[in-house]
Amino acid sequence: MSDAELAARPSGPLKIGDWWADPQLDELRRGDQVVKLEPRKMHLLMALARRPQQLVTLDQLLDEVWADLVVTPSSVYQSISQLRSVLGDDASQPRYIVTVPRKGYRLVAEVSEWQSEPAPPPSVAAAPAPEAQAAPEVVAPPAPSRRLLLGGSAVAAGLLGLGGAWLWQRRVTPGGQEIMLAVLPFGDASPKALEQPLADSLAESVILALSQHRQIRVVARSTSFQYRNPQALAPQAGQLAITHVLGGELRRWQQGLQLKLSLHRAADSEQLWQQVLDAPSAALASLALSAANAALQALGQPPLAAGTSSPPLADAYELYLLGLHHQRSGQIEGILKARAYFQRAIDSDPGFALAYVGQAASWIAEYHYGSGLSFRAMDARAQPLIDRALQLDPELPLALGLQGHLKANLSQHEEARRWLSRAVEKAPSDASLLNWSGSNESDDGWPARAQPFFSQAARLSPLAVQIQHRAGLAAIHAGQYQAAEAAFQRAIGLAPQHANGHWGLGILGFARGRLADAVLGYRKALLLDGKREALWGQLAWLYLDLGLADEAARAFAQFEALSATPAAARMEAARQWVRAGDPAALALALQAQPLKPAQAALERYAVIDAALLQLWLGQPQAALRSLESVIGLVLADPVPLYNNWLSFQGHHILLDVATIYSAAGQRDKAEAFIEQASAFVERYVRQGNVWHAAGYHRARVLALRGQVEAALAALEEAVRLGWRRGWWLAQDPALQGLREAPRFKALLARIEAANQEQRGKLLLS
Repeated sequence: MSDAELAARPSGPLKIGDWWADPQLDELRRGDQVVKLEPRKMHLLMALARRPQQLVTLDQLLDEVWADLVVTPSSVYQSISQLRSVLGDDASQPRYIVTVPRKGYRLVAEVSEWQSEPAPPPSVAAAPAPEAQAAPEVVAPPAPSRRLLLGGSAVAAGLLGLGGAWLWQRRVTPGGQEIMLAVLPFGDASPKALEQPLADSLAESVILALSQHRQIRVVARSTSFQYRNPQALAPQAGQLAITHVLGGELRRWQQGLQLKLSLHRAADSEQLWQQVLDAPSAALASLALSAANAALQALGQPPLAAGTSSPPLADAYELYLLGLHHQRSGQIEGILKARAYFQRAIDSDPGFALAYVGQAASWIAEYHYGSGLSFRAMDARAQPLIDRALQLDPELPLALGLQGHLKANLSQHEEARRWLSRAVEKAPSDASLLNWSGSNESDDGWPARAQPFFSQAARLSPLAVQIQHRAGLAAIHAGQYQAAEAAFQRAIGLAPQHANGHWGLGILGFARGRLADAVLGYRKALLLDGKREALWGQLAWLYLDLGLADEAARAFAQFEALSATPAAARMEAARQWVRAGDPAALALALQAQPLKPAQAALERYAVIDAALLQLWLGQPQAALRSLESVIGLVLADPVPLYNNWLSFQGHHILLDVATIYSAAGQRDKAEAFIEQASAFVERYVRQGNVWHAAGYHRARVLALRGQVEAALAALEEAVRLGWRRGWWLAQDPALQGLREAPRFKALLARIEAANQEQRGKLLLS
């Protein structure tokens, strides 16, 4: 914090409601109770206390409390939630902090300056700030087994909120301890032992419910499901920061359901509490919330409220749980099976919002897993399903988050941010929502904003490969290469058979100009998952950079065979003839499979790519005709043909358009696209992205504007940072005005020398 900020803080303690707040010691005191606050949370409390009863806006809090960091409003939401927990406040009936929707917060407790306050007795030590009050100690000896009979969800939630039927309970939460709960996969105790998928998915639903609680943190499924019992987790509990473990055993028979729950201390797996829930089969959809609230009561925490919508039919909910089971396989076959179950759940109960969310997520997952589904087809299928889910339950966190995730895929990052912020506010312990939020910030060009989201997600799911991969990508964009490498190595250590860790190392090699490392990373990734068409395309370009023509041809062939956009894949593959300096072969490739009008309308990128290649063949008017056949569709399309990932790799379609217009003598049209592309690149650089390709894009902008010396300087910076696509620099029509400059020729020689060294390293590997 700055000196000015520190000076603005009160110098002495304040009486805030029942608490004395001492900003010098970062302590809260109430009687003999002493709680140590993090300095930033004390600063937040003081920012509110300086204006008692007044609205303090989100912007004011961000400026005062987080002036030294770039964060999003979700940081305020989470810190306010944690402050409320420490103060013993309730957002629904606030005595301390009142939320003013979409504006900020008011401190409504009485505030007065400190006069005199006796020091606490020497035996009372300051404890770390809890996120929730400790549970009262239960002194009673073990009691005989009693069971809680559950009917409808409202009745069940009410019973669990008022009390429970305990088998027995020890002291669960030591005072001042933050609770990090791991829910393990539930066992199957059914007579025929056929219910394990149902038991696993029920445990996942308990995690989903608990992720909405504001006083505890719940570990994500991808981490907690690595362990089948508390004893297996105990040796890693400290490293994973897990304090408690919830286990369960599901028994199903003709008369109904029985769920036996047990709570354990994570460090030594000692059982602290046990309870049995009995329910009729028709109450299956209420069982997860009932189990969550039973565990919360054992932990001394307030219960979760029942949702406003009616619970789904039991048959539909069971189909949904089976869909979840298949969706988590991480393989395209499992995703397709999950979709079938989600559809059956919808057919069984058309008012079941979560089933629509699962169905939408299956389409998005299919697109990302590279099954040949096009981006537009994915969007056309997923969006109506999300719309229906939100119509049925407008406050469903997963529906809000998935809407934000889809908007981020559409490069509508500001709108995505609004949806994701709402989702995270409602489910602050959902690692998927935090991961999506970080991905959106990274894709919008804010790697520093992304990293706190990934850190929080990794804390909740330290064994999740995807989170480590996305954190590594954000670190690459920020130029933090050691941090990126550490994240990717963690991903490989967590899941050696998952492609993303090795893919990340390949991307890192490309970013650093270490093309041998890049190729090795891509090769290992594709050995593990050979159906990822995008990886084949990226590997082919690396082979072209290294002058390995045969390897490039084979990689491009795989890319074309797997691609959902075959025309675009063919145009990329045609670059190998540019690399070979063979205009006749390129002309044949362009003529062999001309794009039909309907195909051209869908694959606009391919048409513009073909036009740029026509320009390389010395056909500016043909290139212009090709461009103008699709440029209207490009301008009218709300989904841009450029983004941070393509720009990082050195592709910017707007500069290709400008190059074609410039070659055709239409300078005014060219300049409009040059300006738009330049603004995009410069914004990302200002926001903290360190791309070697940024220098290449700048060089194209400057060369198209006739600023030769400045363009050469930009290229020199790109090469210094690791840009190694020398063959295309020599052929790029946008850089035609630089080709005779001695500095340009020297740059090409430097790149070729570096690539020759990398070729040798690759051959020795």
